Amino acid sequence: MMRLTTLFSLCLFSMALAFAGPRHYSSNIEGDVNADGDVNIADINVVTDAILSNLHDSKCDVNEDGDINIADLNYLIDLILTGPVKPTVETGMYMGVIGYNQTLMTKEISFLDSTTVSDFNDFIDGRLYSQQGRLLYYSVDNALDMLNKAKYPQNLQNVAIVTVTKGLDQGSLMMTDKYDTEAEYAQALSDRIADQRVYGHAIKAYTVGLLNPTIKDEEQFRANLYALASDSTKAMEVNNVSEVIASFQDIADDLVAHNMSENLTLVFPGVGTGTRIRFTLDDVNEETVADSKIYIEGTFSLKTRSLTDITYHGMTCNAGDSVAASSVDGMFVSLLFNGIQLYNDERINKDMIQEWYWVDSQEDWALSTEFSTYRIPEVESTYSSALVMLLLDCSSVLEDNFGELKHAAKTFIERMENYTAAPDTIPGLYTVNGVSFQMVEVEGGTFKMGVDSVAYETGLANIDELPAHEVTVSTFSIAETEVTQELWQAVMDTNPSNFTDDPQRPVENVSWEDCQEFINRLNALTGMNFRLPTEAEWEYAANGGNMGTGTLYSGSEDISNVAWYYSNSYVVGSGSPDYGTHAVATKEANELGLFDMTGNVFEWCSDWYGTYNEEPQTDPVGPEAGIQRVVRGGSWISTSRDSRNTSRNGEAPANRGFNIGLRLAL
Repeated sequence: MMRLTTLFSLCLFSMALAFAGPRHYSSNIEGDVNADGDVNIADINVVTDAILSNLHDSKCDVNEDGDINIADLNYLIDLILTGPVKPTVETGMYMGVIGYNQTLMTKEISFLDSTTVSDFNDFIDGRLYSQQGRLLYYSVDNALDMLNKAKYPQNLQNVAIVTVTKGLDQGSLMMTDKYDTEAEYAQALSDRIADQRVYGHAIKAYTVGLLNPTIKDEEQFRANLYALASDSTKAMEVNNVSEVIASFQDIADDLVAHNMSENLTLVFPGVGTGTRIRFTLDDVNEETVADSKIYIEGTFSLKTRSLTDITYHGMTCNAGDSVAASSVDGMFVSLLFNGIQLYNDERINKDMIQEWYWVDSQEDWALSTEFSTYRIPEVESTYSSALVMLLLDCSSVLEDNFGELKHAAKTFIERMENYTAAPDTIPGLYTVNGVSFQMVEVEGGTFKMGVDSVAYETGLANIDELPAHEVTVSTFSIAETEVTQELWQAVMDTNPSNFTDDPQRPVENVSWEDCQEFINRLNALTGMNFRLPTEAEWEYAANGGNMGTGTLYSGSEDISNVAWYYSNSYVVGSGSPDYGTHAVATKEANELGLFDMTGNVFEWCSDWYGTYNEEPQTDPVGPEAGIQRVVRGGSWISTSRDSRNTSRNGEAPANRGFNIGLRLAL
């Protein structure tokens, strides 16, 4: 009886479609059972198969009543004929996190923005713990399941899994009865990553493998990285947590680079049916139009006022292979091409767009002289949504690296929080020759600079830190991190540093005078007025500004939480990988979100070095002249005493050292 009823419903469905006439099935979410981006007959077939085979697949329970039956088919038919209800979900970043060892610690997929980022950070800090085991395959399996369970915005563009591991899988075969060997499980996951779609989008799977010296089977370790990545370019083998952070940054940049698409409206005079039209978006002329690298080409239909058989070159576009006129005004036709992304990640330059039509007798393209004289092309930028699963190895083999890995994860999450903002619209973010750096606004205020006499008399401070005095500073901006070797190289085309194996290390071996040349070039490139901080600004920022809690070091009473200094970077000896400077932002930040204000490298200030004045001051700039410039913050060879927020040092402006760098102010 159920089969007859089902067949009868399908007959009614076919008749309804016939009366409704041909239509394009809209790319809606509700009822998209097969996750191909449309709600159509294919979804009816999937549900019908589930009913006839008595298969209980939750995605086929379209009306969510707990059963899969004829009611679900009727519900789907209604959706197709009337259009499904679009879920009210926010545009932006959606993220889930899985920490894995002998168990899975899961934060379900939820919306990530400035109001929820603390929930993610709290999960990383409070819910992830280290113990034996590494359910690598099982965690990826669960992440793939999670991707299709929630509802997302229709403008979802990026779907990604980012997996970090420090070893081979341990224990996943015990969590399922589907596979007999690790190789079989890994291959099944590789196939699933390649085949699974979320709202019609393929999954970008990134793997970051932190090579563990205890791994005997390095070949299998690398095989896992490639099996769990969607392509070989997304499999990354690294040697330390600093390189994990750099990989996270590369992944974030890759995702953010594709978060914006453009809607292009073109207005042109209608032509005869069958005329081939090409719209070029790059700089071409009559001699080079045939070699255009970026264009939209199609055949015009006068009857339907549409462009058909469209091909897109040098871009992707969501408009499809046939676009009907969005409006007609006399002889002019308007076409809307939505969701354009150029392959080179650049933006459409509407001043370059030209229309060409094919002349059969000449076998060549001719430039349309009427195009753009009526209305200049319109370009509208739109921001897409993304879905990211972050999988973190929490096995005990990480040991001291576990805390650093959690910090790296939080940094990645905070970068993803700004996913829907174009790089040049993120407050304080600047990019020079492809290298970005973040400035942090520091609200002005009044604080006690220096120390009182008791600290000096008890040997806790030096005489040049006296006297304590009241200082007021105006609002300013200071860099989130010390200037990296990568940024210095981008501006100066050189790298004077001694420790050069990681471009994310701070630049060092630079004099105060070198810094002035760097800043002058940076300002010429950006049109800004970057500078070195004053000594007062530096100490105020190190203290955490108005949010400071009076800690001895910048952000903590325990120097090891916030600094690379003598005990963890120098005494280890030159044979240790921890000897010397370290990549910026690999320790905890202070209250303002500033990293490495304590340790790593000394930071030049703008002031001449001199004695303090006990009188209250506003925005002091130091002595008018001197023989040394101020350096602050301590370095990788400084003791804890010499790394306090109030500790001062001076160096000749021409001096360089393997422990002296800089931080920008604005």
